[in-house]
Amino acid sequence: MNHKKRIISITVIIVTMITVWLVWSNKPFKSTLITTQQNPKTSSHTKQINSVIKPKKISKKNNTVSFLASHESAALISKVYAAELSYPPYSQPLQANNFDRLNPNYFNPQKMIINDQGDSISATLSKYRYIYPEPIIITLEGDSINSAAFTLTENGTNKTLANGNFTLTDDNWQLTIKGSKKFPEQPQAKITANVNGNAIPIVLALQYINPIATITSFETATAAGSDMEIKANITTEKSGLYRVSANLFDANNQPIAHLVMKEKLSKGYEQISLKAHQSVLVGKEAPFTLSTFMVELMSPSPGVRKRFGHSLIAEFTIADFNVSSLDKSAYQASAAEMQRLELLQQMANDN
Repeated sequence: MNHKKRIISITVIIVTMITVWLVWSNKPFKSTLITTQQNPKTSSHTKQINSVIKPKKISKKNNTVSFLASHESAALISKVYAAELSYPPYSQPLQANNFDRLNPNYFNPQKMIINDQGDSISATLSKYRYIYPEPIIITLEGDSINSAAFTLTENGTNKTLANGNFTLTDDNWQLTIKGSKKFPEQPQAKITANVNGNAIPIVLALQYINPIATITSFETATAAGSDMEIKANITTEKSGLYRVSANLFDANNQPIAHLVMKEKLSKGYEQISLKAHQSVLVGKEAPFTLSTFMVELMSPSPGVRKRFGHSLIAEFTIADFNVSSLDKSAYQASAAEMQRLELLQQMANDN
């Protein structure tokens, strides 16, 4: 009996983890974070949240329902995963609604409610993570704003690193802060907006990075078996396991594939290849465009954060490439991938 309960528990955990992974990798992220001033007294909203999350005793009936839901989830996930195995993990199809992959450095606008009628002002950064020497671009929107100021400070010491005043344009308030190599990785950004004589603060989270690696150029795309291979020339400041990703688009700027490659690189001048499998290029023809580059030095151990690099080339055009020159062999899933699929199918078929 205990053994059966353990199997059920493990099943629920595995399904939950896979579900979260699938949702976050494919579902567009459109939620808006609303930042409000905190009231020392407990608000009715807070009381409502507290009442919702209050633990309740779970009955055997709820356990049965939970297991059935997990059973159905496993069946759905196994079908999705089986479909994904038609493509190699380094070359996955990309759709127009894959928001996270198309916008990996998106900054979620932050709102501040300014009165009892629910009116608000909104602050947006041009991106979440900046790479030196990129400027920090801030936009402020809302009615009844008389003026606004921006301050960038060092966390912990509150030392001022940069500041400036917003300028009113036709549609909103704008400010550009010049980048500096001296900015810490996680500075604190604060906007103080004057709205009808009241000072409204908005705190923004961002990162400012000195790049650990830089893509400097690309080689001409070539056919390598079933793959269109594009070699990126990269300069690294440190050896380690690097992950480079990019998105491939067709001549009409429609997404084709998300390309990813992980490889151990030494410090200095190196190359890393991005590959588009023939399965994502069926019916496509050049020119192609490669863009939305992400360069990461993976964490070498727990507690050590991964570091980021960048590309000096915003877009790389593949003007001439004959897709028909690729081997038409279908992708063969690895033993590990087939094992994961079998586990999901077993969970889905288990009564």
